[in-house]
Amino acid sequence: MTSESTKPETNRFAALAGSIFSVVMKVATVVASWLWRKSRIVCRYYWERRQEFWQHFTEYARDLRPERFLSREIRVSTEEQYLNAEYDDDTWKVRLPKMCVVCGVPVDGAPLSESYQVENLTAPFWSVVAGTLAGFVLWMFVWKWFFPIGILLGFAVGYGRHSVVKVKIKQWKCDKHRDSTRFPRLRTFADFLIISVGSKELRQQFRLQRHPDRGDYGSFTPRDEPVDTYVPPAATEHRTPEIDPIPLADEAHESIEHDTRERLDASNQEGSEKPPL
Repeated sequence: MTSESTKPETNRFAALAGSIFSVVMKVATVVASWLWRKSRIVCRYYWERRQEFWQHFTEYARDLRPERFLSREIRVSTEEQYLNAEYDDDTWKVRLPKMCVVCGVPVDGAPLSESYQVENLTAPFWSVVAGTLAGFVLWMFVWKWFFPIGILLGFAVGYGRHSVVKVKIKQWKCDKHRDSTRFPRLRTFADFLIISVGSKELRQQFRLQRHPDRGDYGSFTPRDEPVDTYVPPAATEHRTPEIDPIPLADEAHESIEHDTRERLDASNQEGSEKPPL
């Protein structure tokens, strides 16, 4: 009697345990599938941008970058003001000089307006660095498996913090490079927007642009420059000083001879008074 009563209870317990195990396995399968998809997405994100991450790293180690690249880069910062670049509403608006962005040849005509979305790699880069360092410290003092866990979390958090920067550029291209997509190349570093162009002269011209060269993206805030407020005094009429004329040498000689002749003339001597005795 007792064995018959406990048998149904044992069957119910086994059935309940089997149901719980089945639910756990299904949840584990769903979680594993989700983790696998997310891992592939994160790995593909970092792998496809490995060159960009290397360039981002070289910003902290400038000696690793060739000089020929640095001399063709235009850098603008959100903390500064420029005549032909403005950061407003989370969007960069830049107007390049009237030169071909590929070869640097002066070009006339209407500019080409292009819109870009540039990856902001600062947060993804430092998330991996912070996760790796934290995992290494925990591995040294707590548990060795914290090191790979920290690396994986760093990649996951970095991917979750990735963002893009909107950029609008007015640029010129010559007929030869009308369809070229080689330049400009855009990337970010901290609060900088870095524009790689194909000519050193174009970069130099951008740095020397003045107010008349401003684009039509809106109200660019001009750089504060001293204004020359000097006003020359009003011109006054030139007055010649009055100076008594000095007789010429010939005129003075004639006047002396005339006085001498009058004094020696006999007719004039007769009417003159006789000197006293």
